[in-house]
Amino acid sequence: MRKAIYLIIILIVSVLTGCTGRGGSNEAVQAQDTIYTRQAAMSIYAYQPVRALQIIDSAVTVGNLSQWQADVCRARIYSFTLMHAAVDSLLGGPEDIRLDTAQAIGERLLSHDSVRANLKRQQDVLEILAYTDRMQNDTTGWMQRSRELVGVCRQIGPMAENDALRTEAEIGAALCAMDQYEEGMAKLDSAIVLLSEKGTFDKLDAMIIALKRKIVILGARNLYAETLPLGRQIIERLDDYEAHPDDYHDGSHREPKNDQQRDDYIRFYRNQAQNYITAAYSSLGEDGNMLTAFRQIENSVRDATVREHLARYNALQQQMEAERQQAKASRASLMALAIGILALLAIVFAAVVIWKNRAISRKNSVLAQQIDEAMNFKELYLKEKQAHEPEPVAADLDLSTLTDEQLFQHINEVIVREKLFLNPKFERQTLMDRFGLSKERVGTAFSKGSEHAKLSNYIQQLRLEYAAQLLARRPEMNIVQIAEESGFSSHKYFSDRFRLHFSMTPSEFRKARQQAGNLVGSTTDEA
Repeated sequence: MRKAIYLIIILIVSVLTGCTGRGGSNEAVQAQDTIYTRQAAMSIYAYQPVRALQIIDSAVTVGNLSQWQADVCRARIYSFTLMHAAVDSLLGGPEDIRLDTAQAIGERLLSHDSVRANLKRQQDVLEILAYTDRMQNDTTGWMQRSRELVGVCRQIGPMAENDALRTEAEIGAALCAMDQYEEGMAKLDSAIVLLSEKGTFDKLDAMIIALKRKIVILGARNLYAETLPLGRQIIERLDDYEAHPDDYHDGSHREPKNDQQRDDYIRFYRNQAQNYITAAYSSLGEDGNMLTAFRQIENSVRDATVREHLARYNALQQQMEAERQQAKASRASLMALAIGILALLAIVFAAVVIWKNRAISRKNSVLAQQIDEAMNFKELYLKEKQAHEPEPVAADLDLSTLTDEQLFQHINEVIVREKLFLNPKFERQTLMDRFGLSKERVGTAFSKGSEHAKLSNYIQQLRLEYAAQLLARRPEMNIVQIAEESGFSSHKYFSDRFRLHFSMTPSEFRKARQQAGNLVGSTTDEA
């Protein structure tokens, strides 16, 4: 039933979001619709890449973006979005096809005249290519693109120096990954020293990335003690940024645009730094410090979860409000129709489920009663037979004179009377030792004298009937205990065999019998 509710909710959301998307595409796109801009697309691409790509396409249609500018945006969306699966699915390819696509677009853009004529545009494209190479573990390509990027940043001048240092740190990390540890670490340290001086947000962000790269490299070499001051340095600088955000303001494209984004940025990197510190303490065996750091992470994550969901909800609400002005009438009618259909389907589905459950419950109750009556009749029959036909003394009985049917009856009475079947290790050898019979004689007695072709089938039936009695008469015992008590060595095997034999699971049998008992009791009370 719970799955059905989830399915209905998913259908409602799908219809509503589908209405929104169709509303935007059915109406004529106007150049003055400011939603179709690069800024609008790139402000949402992290969590809504598909919508961002739609905006880019519309921006090209209305003339707000050229084709090569749109390609730069598409490559950045494919590379840096956090919703990887959504973009891979949109492109119709295997996992991480988005990175291959972004790389192909970037390489094509490098030869475009508009990109070649502008250093800043080259920087944007090279950033994308360096990132895709790193994500694809192409260390050689990552190194090459990073060096090209540093060269372009240095040509741009002081305004791109932080980006150059950021990339120098990436080159240092790549060198370390290529087993050129000393050279790579020297380059990393040089970049960190230059970035550590307090300055703009762009410099702060580059310093944090460089410190993260160094922490990862040191951790890979088990130099955890050296990672602790680096993690603390990140936290200290983030604390200063949180207390004095205006001192870092530079208007760069990486700087958070509002208080909420700034809080998210600080929380994200502070948590990462705390994770590094916790891992270091754990590896160094300092459990007390590790637990303290872990509690700080836990508290931060708990607060962050609520805020992150709220931020995503607010962003979604803003997007829906912009589109609602264009497609209010069509969406309202489609929404009403969808809700009406879904409500009807939900009612029908719920009615079918309830009817089916009741039918199954009634069937199980009747079946449980029949099983109970059959077991009671069999038990009564055996008691009466024992009372009128006492078991002969084994010493007076010559088993060799008995027919196969008589031998089976004798063995059966002993097994049932002494409950030999409850022994999990009961087998043919047990009967051979008990009655002094050969393997062939026992096999013939069961194949010709009983309805069971094999001894194992006969023993299994006795155990299942005994288990059914325990389920009915021993409510304090759980299913595992009953399986063990009935001679089954595996709880799962017992449940499977019980279901095949009685057409319901042990739990269903117990529940059905209780319902049948309640029904009988209520009927008696009414009478």
